[in-house]
Order: sequence, then C-alpha cells, then structure tokens
Amino acid sequence: MKTLIKELILAHSLLQEIQKELTKEFKKSIIYKDLTISYEKENFLVAFKKSFFTILMVSLLRKSSIPKNRIISYGKIILLLRQIITSVDNILDKERKGLFFINTLENPIIENSLLSLICQDLLTKELLELQKETGNYLSSNVLLEKMYEIARGESKRNQELYTTYPNPQYILDNIHHQIGGELLEISLTTPNALEKDNYSLEQFSKGLFTIGMSLQGIDDFFDMKEDYVNGNLNLATSQYIQEYHTKVEDIEYENLEEEFIKEYLTTCIDTAYKGFEILKEGGFPITKKEAKFVLKKLFVLRGLKEYVRYINE
Repeated sequence: MKTLIKELILAHSLLQEIQKELTKEFKKSIIYKDLTISYEKENFLVAFKKSFFTILMVSLLRKSSIPKNRIISYGKIILLLRQIITSVDNILDKERKGLFFINTLENPIIENSLLSLICQDLLTKELLELQKETGNYLSSNVLLEKMYEIARGESKRNQELYTTYPNPQYILDNIHHQIGGELLEISLTTPNALEKDNYSLEQFSKGLFTIGMSLQGIDDFFDMKEDYVNGNLNLATSQYIQEYHTKVEDIEYENLEEEFIKEYLTTCIDTAYKGFEILKEGGFPITKKEAKFVLKKLFVLRGLKEYVRYINE
C-alpha cells in the first residue's frame, strides 16, 4: 500500500505542475480576470476525492517512461479534454461543474460553449507543439475520431429511438463501449498516438477502458430510476428486464431484488479488478488488495457507503 500511495502523491505533485502551466495559458486569455479555477490550492486529500482518475492518469504517464516535458503537455490535454466533456454535459444536464468558470457569464449555455471553444483552442496549440517534437502528425485525427465515437454513443441513449428496450449486450457494445470505456481511455489517446512502441501505454489504455466500462455499469445501477424518468437507456434496467421478464415502466426501482443487486454490482466490480490487473501488467504498482481499497474509497466518496459490502464479497 505504501508504494501505491507514494506513487499517487508523486503524481499529484506533478499534476500541480501541470495545473500551473495550464493556468499560465489561461492568463494569456482576455477572460482570465473573470475566471474561477477550481483546482487552485487543492491538497492531496482534496484532489484524491475530486480528481482521483486525473491523478491516476498522470501516474500512468509517469510509469510509461515519457520525458517530463511531454508528460506536462499530455497532462494539460487531459485537463482540457475533461473540461470540454464536462461543458457538454453541463449544457445537456443544465449544471455548472468543471475546472473553470467564467464569473461574468450568467447564462450557463453561453459560459460552457465559450469554455469549450477556449479549451479546444488551447488543446490544438498543445497538440501542434507535441507533433513538432515527435514528428508524428496523426494524433489530432485520432483524438477527433475518439470524441466522435463518444458523442455517437451518447446519442444512442434516447429510449424513444427504439420500439423495444435493447438487450444488455446491445447497450454494452453501442453505448457503454463509447461513454464508459472510451470516455476514460481518451485521456491516453494522444500519448498513445505519439509515443511509438510503448508497451506500458498500450496496457494502461486497455486497463482504463476496462475500468471505464465498470464505472459506467455501476453508474447505471444507481441511475436506474433517473434514467427511466429522463428516457435514457440503462444497462442495469435492461438486465433487470431480461432476468425478471418485466417492462421498464413496471420496475419498482426502490424495491429491487437483492439477488439482482448483488449479482449486478459484483459483475461490475469484477470488471474493475480486471482493469486494475491490466494496469499492473503494464507496470503500475497496484495489487488486488489495493484495488479493493481504491474501489471502497470511490464508493464512499460517491455517497455509496452502504454498498461497500459488495466489494468485500
């Protein structure tokens, strides 16, 4: 456990350097004087709670033997991608979350649209510098294709597109693959495209994809009722319909079968373990016991303490 914690602390320290460099980029913008930056003055514990996977991704870059200057560039791209994706979610969900906020724009759609444009501009500049250094000019297209796939998966969630509720395999292949696996894996898309023949990076990407599938599956379980109300497809709902031969409108979301809850969450948790095992194969210092510790922490941080018992089984 000490080795893992030490690695995450070192990654957090590097993340702070990345954040400072990104802040310098924003200082060149006309909006900087009106900008609030959420990550300023965060200590390790706060960052662990709010941004565990960002710390993890920086740690994976560290363990991939990439030069520090490029890790900082890749880290900036990770943060910019995070804000772009969050801004799109904010527009869809009418929320105000993220790393950056423009205080003078009270309309959230305008604020998030402008933030997306600014972040895309900064991301493009960072990519161009990385391409010049590595001599590889393919990453822009690869990143855009990945973002398109994620958007395509999100667009297929509307239940009104289907005459009958799709089966679990369809949702896994056509929705979770994109908004779960690829959404987490996208953080390593650019380094994977630019750093040739890096076995660790290849394994880390596979591991993140698998963990992303697990997390989306867990999210679906806790969003069953919300997704029903909003008309979104849900993997857990599809699984429940298949197993209990019922209709989506007849499910008692507050009174699900205990056997179903245990089986479904255990499957998702086992998938997460497989993802962490792939990270270990790539050189990341984590054991199954430590993966269990991380999952417990994530459950508690998401307000799911009562479900931690399924991690222990």
